Parts: sequence; structure tokens; C-alpha cells
Amino acid sequence: MVSSLMEIDMQVKQGFKEIISFIHQSLSTELTIETKSNRRDLVSNIDKEVEAMIRAKIKEHYPSHEIIGEETKQTEELQSLEHVWTIDPIDGTTNFLKQIDHFCVLISYYENNVGKLGYIYDVMNDDLYHAMENEGAFLNGVKIISPAPISLEDGLVSCDIGRWHTKSNFAKLVNQCFDIRNFGCGGIDSIHVFHGKFAAFVNSDSGPWDLAAQLIFAKELGLKMSKFDGSPVDYLVGGDYILANAGCYEDIVSIMKGYES
Repeated sequence: MVSSLMEIDMQVKQGFKEIISFIHQSLSTELTIETKSNRRDLVSNIDKEVEAMIRAKIKEHYPSHEIIGEETKQTEELQSLEHVWTIDPIDGTTNFLKQIDHFCVLISYYENNVGKLGYIYDVMNDDLYHAMENEGAFLNGVKIISPAPISLEDGLVSCDIGRWHTKSNFAKLVNQCFDIRNFGCGGIDSIHVFHGKFAAFVNSDSGPWDLAAQLIFAKELGLKMSKFDGSPVDYLVGGDYILANAGCYEDIVSIMKGYES
């Protein structure tokens, strides 16, 4: 099994070279931008083209594997759960379009509902994070040390301030944590939890492609990840989730249990 995963891992990393080069080249081109659910929910032609590139590479090597992508959303069409990939081609599209920073590519690979490989590519810093089942999590090939416990009162917590600022849960979180931060990109916020720079990242609205990779990293780094009510996250469904340091997880669950969207 490990050798098989090693082979897949090598192919993904090789594929990233072309994908990241394409994204960098796109920064000097005129982009086509559309809105999805509202004026702040943006998608560009690059999101779609990058997803198509990743899909093509997966299908080239593994034609029978199933793929769920943000721009194609095929969860309900899956024929098998034996081999499933998730793709978020540009996580943090608004940052990509308006900052040219703090965006990433998210990819995960599951076998029979078990997370095997997770990838977060921080494009502008050229940092590749990857996690492999039972092997650990890595930054550019160097193993990441699991963060030390962080209490909520000492920890920085990332959440969607714009969406939450009127909610009572947010007020409680602000009062009990050290302070609030937010990059506007779930993958980048998650990276900060991996390193112990943030105590937690809390997200109320996500698709499978937004959280599937993080589930694998959380397991390998000894972090806690669940829905707001403490129940397990389903990588095929998405929804709300908490990614937290073990030192503050229970406190955050107690705050978020009563969240109303």
C-alpha cells in the first residue's frame, strides 16, 4: 500500500510543476471573471482551466478514479467510493484576483472513504504541503512537527468575520480567544493551524474540496477536526467544520454548538 501511495504521490508532485507554472503565467494575462451565488462569490477562467488540467492528469493515470471538483461538483454522481479525488483548483479565488497572494491549490485522494493523500500548494510562497496516511505531514519534503497544545485564551482563531460579525457565537469566540484573524482562504488558514500559529480555523460553509485534504493533515498532526456540534466531518458532504489544536478544541465546540446559519 505504501509503495502504491508513493507512486501516486510522485505523480501528483510532478503534475504540480506544470500546474503552478500555468498559474504564475496566468497572472500576466487578462482573466475572465464570473459570479456564482453572489457578487463576492467569484470564479475565473483560471479556476476552471486549472481544474481541467488536474482532472486530465488524474484520468491519464487512473481513468477509473472518481473526481469531485469545485467547478464541476459531482458528489451525487459518484459511481464508486473505492478511489475518490477532490480538487479545489484555486482556494481563495478572491485573494487570487484582488491580492495575487494568499491562495492555494487543494487536492486529496481517498480510498474507500479513508483519506490517503492530501496536498495544499501555497502558490505565491512556492510551498508544497503534503500528508500521507500513517507517514506524517510535510512542508517541501520536511516533516512538520505536531504543534504544542494552545489554550483558547492564548490562541489566535480564524473565522469568517464578514459573515459572522452579527452572531452571538462570534461574540463569545472573540471574548474567549486571544484574538481573531482571517486570510480569506481556508487552505492558508489551515496551514497556520498546522504550524501552531493559529489555535483554530472555524468555517461555517464549505464544500468537500474545501476540507477533504485538511482531514488527512489533521489526523497526521494530532489536530482535532469535526463539525460544529462535535460530530465527524463527511468529506463527501462538506458543511461547517472546526480544525483546531487539541488544547482549545473542546472550548470551541462548546461555543459553536448552537451556531445558526
